[in-house]
Amino acid sequence: MENNRETDLTTDQQHREVAPSTSQTASPISLNRPAPRFVFVDGLRGLAALGIVMFHIWWYEPEPYPTLGSEPGLIDAVFLKVRGGVQVLLVISGFVIAYTMRKTWVTPREISTFIGRRLIRLVPSYWVAIGFVILTDLICRDWGDLTSPFEGQLSLARISAHLTFLQDVTGHDPLGAGMWTICIEMQFYFVAILGWGLAQQLFPRPVASEPRPSMLGLLVVFAPVALISLFHWRSLESTSPWVTHFLWMFFLGMLTWWTLDKTVSWIVSATIVIIAIVELAFNVDWQYENTVALVTALAIFTAGCQDRLYSWLNWPWLQYLGRISYSLYLIHFPVCHLLTAVCWKWFGNSPTPAQAAAILLASLVASLVAGHVLYRFVEAPSARWASRIKSATT
Repeated sequence: MENNRETDLTTDQQHREVAPSTSQTASPISLNRPAPRFVFVDGLRGLAALGIVMFHIWWYEPEPYPTLGSEPGLIDAVFLKVRGGVQVLLVISGFVIAYTMRKTWVTPREISTFIGRRLIRLVPSYWVAIGFVILTDLICRDWGDLTSPFEGQLSLARISAHLTFLQDVTGHDPLGAGMWTICIEMQFYFVAILGWGLAQQLFPRPVASEPRPSMLGLLVVFAPVALISLFHWRSLESTSPWVTHFLWMFFLGMLTWWTLDKTVSWIVSATIVIIAIVELAFNVDWQYENTVALVTALAIFTAGCQDRLYSWLNWPWLQYLGRISYSLYLIHFPVCHLLTAVCWKWFGNSPTPAQAAAILLASLVASLVAGHVLYRFVEAPSARWASRIKSATT
């Protein structure tokens, strides 16, 4: 999910900064030179968001599912598989957060600043999307006699739980597809910064000026819970509202950065990857999701080793998709629902396969436009505000 989401590296808020000198770290991705942003990661983010949007448009097609029923099985299978974009975003989030924390000394003030910047960055767009879902429900129920974008009735408790990222934890049904991942993302931010601080305290480096904990510290703090997540928590329905359910995928992204900057040796990382590959043979239920996460981490690692994080997938259209991916991820579902509900009613709730395909294509275009608008007027200003706070505290 993203977040999509940690975007300290995006165009609107990325300041060119020189990475640590090679006396502290010697990385295969040329950390001794300024890097505007990781365009390969942004490209993956754009592809992941586009895949999720396409999956939701395809999967939530209204009855009688004329497009789903008329297309070849191969096309249907492809659209169902692109749901793996969520796992791509989780790995990316772990990678970017690990990169972001590389120079961070964890103090109570830094924890509040770290979380505060992300709230400023994520909340405005998230709240606007929730507002648009509620408006869509009002239009559908009271004005258009159409199906609502969500099940059940609105209540103050339900809206409040969504606004505070607690809907799953408190047992409220979601107001829209995809919003649950933002709640998991917020939990991960706390786990990441607190875990980083704990590793600093328990396993500091001999060099007093080095904020990075030792490899032993990072592995002791993060690896056990990540492996428990992979082998146990991932299979429990009761853990699905919590970051523990997805912690393995975040950890893969973090481990990828730590290996590239040589905080963690490649031998240790290779051992963990082998464990993950072996697990794929036994956990059939989550085989696809875990495979996507592992392939994503390996792709980023390969790009880093080849010094291509700054050049691969550097296509303007894909880079822009990566830039607006968070807004697109948030807003696409209510936009698609409203458009398909209106069009289905226009065609007597029984469009032909060709008409349905045209509606779904229009939904994709409308989602991209809505994502652009939300990014331009809400997300980008929020990112600039968060960046100014970061600059003021460094």
